Amino acid sequence: MGTARAGLRRLVSPRSWSRPVRFVLTGLLVLVVTAAMGITAYRTLKPAETVSRADKPVPSPEPIKAIQYSELASAPLIVEGRLRVYAEQWRVFADTPVTAQRINTPHWSYRRWPAEVVSMVEVEKPASGVGMSVVITKWSDGEIVALDAEKGDIVWQTKIEPADGESFKGRRTGAKAVWAPEDLFVSASAVDKQPVVIATGKDVVEGIDPVNGDVRWSRSFAAEPGCRTNDWTSGDAYFAKNTCAKPATLEIYDAASGAPLTTWRPPGASLGSDSVSNWFVEPTSCQLGRSGCALFKAAPTGDVVTYTDAASGVGNITPAYWSFGADHVVKPEPIADKDTVVVVGDVIAQEMTGGYIWAFSRATGKRMWMSEVAGKLIGADQRNVYVINREYQLLVLNLETGAVTSSTELRIRPADRFVFNLYYLHAGYLVIERLQSTKESEIDDRYYFSQDTVVLVGIG
Repeated sequence: MGTARAGLRRLVSPRSWSRPVRFVLTGLLVLVVTAAMGITAYRTLKPAETVSRADKPVPSPEPIKAIQYSELASAPLIVEGRLRVYAEQWRVFADTPVTAQRINTPHWSYRRWPAEVVSMVEVEKPASGVGMSVVITKWSDGEIVALDAEKGDIVWQTKIEPADGESFKGRRTGAKAVWAPEDLFVSASAVDKQPVVIATGKDVVEGIDPVNGDVRWSRSFAAEPGCRTNDWTSGDAYFAKNTCAKPATLEIYDAASGAPLTTWRPPGASLGSDSVSNWFVEPTSCQLGRSGCALFKAAPTGDVVTYTDAASGVGNITPAYWSFGADHVVKPEPIADKDTVVVVGDVIAQEMTGGYIWAFSRATGKRMWMSEVAGKLIGADQRNVYVINREYQLLVLNLETGAVTSSTELRIRPADRFVFNLYYLHAGYLVIERLQSTKESEIDDRYYFSQDTVVLVGIG
């Protein structure tokens, strides 16, 4: 019996097998393992779309206080004062409440791979409360996906041909993708004020109904490829600079229908070198990124300097400010003559030399007030003008009088010192991406102020 067992052990022992047999069996084993790994990798890495919908209701908005609320690792959009929505390279997700000190477990999330998030905007439901708020995302493969802001469900999907090189440019925080998107804009109809989302792709632009994803209009610029990369929206129009025209031309279209409204060049625009014929234009006083811009500034040449540099003797050609009215006429804004200008209705506020804010009536040109405090002008709304002073405080100035009505400390710790490029004002909150340096070439650890580099405060 023992002899039989020993013989059996020799038979099943690999050492007893001939070399050719071991070679063949080893090869088969490698194939089996490789196939198993391939199946696992495919299941893990295959192109995928994953929705993790909300499993609990969203709380009601909290009363907003003029205080610091949180330090966050990512830059949020705020929806209805109830949700924060973030963008990562392959995922968008929401948490709640807005005032939470840190990013919470996702309320919902949506992931696509290998496509990357390129831009994100939100369209909130009307004041009537009918309908839903949607978060609209554009991806590097051209897919445009609208998500129910409350539940995370996919509301609609459409596609546009992506421009070359579209990718996630949000770095660590996602701020550029959500606060300064370059190919996804929000505007509205001049007639019924219904919102419209405008998406751009490879030499194409489309106006999309945010409620159902219907493409209301589409315009192809394929006959002049690569000529319209400088674009934005006003409250009811889409602007695109055509650099193939000589000299360049600003084309203005109705946001709701895509119909051409007018074309424009700054006075003095002429043929010449590229720096002359491709004259300078830039939107300003925008609601978010390059959406809802009340003004733009332009000059008949590309060789311009800031007003600050001109005052210091560095060049003398500064851009002039212009607006586009309901009569479809581009009009000068002669009062505006500083680097930072914001417009709300008839009020135009600008940051003067030294950081003091002056406000004027656009209709009469008369000065309405001059602030008693100095700082960086960052925005305005129907009630207030917002300034950040050198002591890292958010100052709230009354739009009609300039009186300081509140201040909020932006520093979490007294020793904090930071700079910033991007910030977000919405629904009674200010969110700032704090930086160590404004040089985008710096690595993240030298570029961002800290790991949780985004600070959120209430305006009250």
